Amino acid sequence: MIMMLLLLTTSCNEPSLIGGEVISPDRTDVEFTDTLTLRASAVKGDSVRTYNEFDLLNTYLCGNFDDPIFGNSKSTINTQLRLTGQPDSTVFLNHIPNNAAFLDSVILVLEYDTARFYGFLDNEDYDVDLTVSLLDEDMDINSDYYSDQDFDEGETLVSTNINPSDFVVDSSYLLVSDSDTIYPPLVRIAIDKNHNLIQNFLFNQDSWQYYSDEAAFLQILKGIKIKVEDSSTSKDLMMAFNLRSSAAGLYLYYRYPDTENPQALQSASYRFQVNTTAAQMVFFEHDYTNSPVNSFIDNNMMGDSLVFIQGMAGLNTKISIPYVRDLQNIIINQAQLELTIASLLPNDNSVYYDDPITQLLISKKNEEGNLEVISDLSLAIQLSNVIGVFGGNLSQINSNNTTIQKYTMNITDHLQDIIDGVEPSDEIFVTAFSKAQNVQRGILFGPGHSTYPAKLNLTYTINQ
Repeated sequence: MIMMLLLLTTSCNEPSLIGGEVISPDRTDVEFTDTLTLRASAVKGDSVRTYNEFDLLNTYLCGNFDDPIFGNSKSTINTQLRLTGQPDSTVFLNHIPNNAAFLDSVILVLEYDTARFYGFLDNEDYDVDLTVSLLDEDMDINSDYYSDQDFDEGETLVSTNINPSDFVVDSSYLLVSDSDTIYPPLVRIAIDKNHNLIQNFLFNQDSWQYYSDEAAFLQILKGIKIKVEDSSTSKDLMMAFNLRSSAAGLYLYYRYPDTENPQALQSASYRFQVNTTAAQMVFFEHDYTNSPVNSFIDNNMMGDSLVFIQGMAGLNTKISIPYVRDLQNIIINQAQLELTIASLLPNDNSVYYDDPITQLLISKKNEEGNLEVISDLSLAIQLSNVIGVFGGNLSQINSNNTTIQKYTMNITDHLQDIIDGVEPSDEIFVTAFSKAQNVQRGILFGPGHSTYPAKLNLTYTINQ
């Protein structure tokens, strides 16, 4: 159990404050310490932005996922569909509305982003209960949407069972990249062509008004919601979809009489797509009840041994440096926060342990109480050199003939601002990179670990 691991990994010694014996007024050369007191705890994450018209996500998570340590996480997709031009008006107006039998099928095509899948994918018996519903609420392309916002669900479009490991590779949806042919992994979901939306709006004698006016179209098809039901028996995989791919969309496949030979029927299709002008977002839910991590949340004593970080809108790690303002008249040459991945915990699964977060960020809370990146990270982003200037990437090193994985992050400017009183708080928050499209999580040793403690490596000069 986790409590047993705590007893084994917690140091008996308290981390010490940099005291007068370290910072001597007679020393003018460069000094170093790694014993500055840190206090840490896991904290629930704030909502994350999942839609902005100028900053769209690349992948959209979808699943109902049970983590053996972190509890249950759900991700639901809400997205608009948009028109892809206008169908041939001669064909559509003169023939199709008079005979609904010309409609062959209606297919929802979703492209998997398997690189963003998390958990057990290679399972031939894996079944997911997926529901696609119509939205009963408008989405606004000019609004920002956050992960704690959801949209009202209307009529069900389809409920089905899919196996993500059994995807379709179809040359009908051909992508070309660098002269190499790429067939994207797809799931094709059949929609009842007699559904009210299809028969009464999208494929009848009055349908043309919706294809010629996108505002009118969005009134009858506000969008769709894609979710995995609680009934799904397999909850050890979080899926991801590329909504804006050239393959994805809602397709109408139909036929129409040949103008030269009315007895012969020509085949055609129309695609409703998710493009860059469509509002598209994900809604996250996290439930830590009865999970092993629950007792660590907002608990500094437990956080002395282990801290936790999670993607989506999940857990962050809060670290405070309570005595840092006692350090006066020093110039910080370098301050690096060092965090080490903990050993595989009891009841955890190596599938998750072996796929930890690859990049961490550090933020602070602004006056409004919202997280924003610290100045060291902000500069690194401006220079387009996050790893080189800030760090935070997962690295693997050999220590005492043991391979460990760790993160090292530069907080030099931010720590100096805390000491100088520019920053009002001594708290920083460690988060996963790109949380809105990242399911990975990390379990790290806290400041009290006997061998690999979370620590601040501080190099400084006495300012005479």
